[in-house]
Amino acid sequence: MTKNRPNIGGQALIEGVFMRAPDGAAAAVRKPDGTIVAKNMKYLIPPERTGILSKPIFRGAVNLIETLKMGFSALNWSAEAAEEKKNTKDKKSSATGMWLANFGAVALAVVLFAWLPLRLASWIVSIIGPSSGGMEQFYIHIIAGTFRIFAFVLYIMAISLMPDIRRVFMYHGAEHQVIHAWEDGSDDLARDAEKQTPLHARCGTSFLMYVMIVTIICYTIIDSLVYLATGVSPAAHWRVLYHLPLIPLVMGISYEVLKMADRHLDTSAFARALSRPGLWLQRLTTKPATPDMLEVAETAAKMALGFDLQPEVEIAEEKA
Repeated sequence: MTKNRPNIGGQALIEGVFMRAPDGAAAAVRKPDGTIVAKNMKYLIPPERTGILSKPIFRGAVNLIETLKMGFSALNWSAEAAEEKKNTKDKKSSATGMWLANFGAVALAVVLFAWLPLRLASWIVSIIGPSSGGMEQFYIHIIAGTFRIFAFVLYIMAISLMPDIRRVFMYHGAEHQVIHAWEDGSDDLARDAEKQTPLHARCGTSFLMYVMIVTIICYTIIDSLVYLATGVSPAAHWRVLYHLPLIPLVMGISYEVLKMADRHLDTSAFARALSRPGLWLQRLTTKPATPDMLEVAETAAKMALGFDLQPEVEIAEEKA
């Protein structure tokens, strides 16, 4: 990356992109009439962390929670900006529906990616035959982890068949392509982003891959300790109950691995090997963007960085 240029990152939105810089955050969306509307979201940036929350492991979990909060706010705004204006009643109904959908999605994720893989893995291990407690936990989590990765890949492949989701994946690519152009020192981000790859090592998709791998290691150790303390291999529902509170630990470790790999990509073959599974997964969640999508991503990046925007860009109110 070009020296003295701050890191920027972001996420794809509905017909748009959200970008965050060290001192700013912004979202930009392409409206149905073709104009770009941008919103300064600097007010979403949390205060600088101090104390234990700024330390390794802890900072990763806190950073993810803060990122999710900002991302949801930007996503909600993009959904409204990308559509025709709704009346107040429609907005309230849409917000209620979104909260219900989010709750249902979390519950479904716990069942499909936590309880079901552990239940199936325990059943398979019981059929294979008895083994020592520690090895039994290892086998269970290797099988469960493989199931999670396989199920996640199938899920991404399935939703990528939906036209709207494919456009979101293209905006995901636009985000990465503009970030690459910025890191290469470009002053014309949209133009120079056209020749960039839509893959980026510092990506939420790569983070999810790290989480799935770190989960296998952490939960094997934890469940082995539980087995040594109780002499019993826990049932799937009990594992889920004490695994869920430990998710911040898994996220924190995964965040540190991601940051370490990104810092040493140019100098370490090991770091590049660590990044490879996440980049493979990104081939499903990103697509090369069109020039008009790159313009949207450039707008979000420039506003987040504090640069002047093109006069034709519509500026939305900072707070709803």
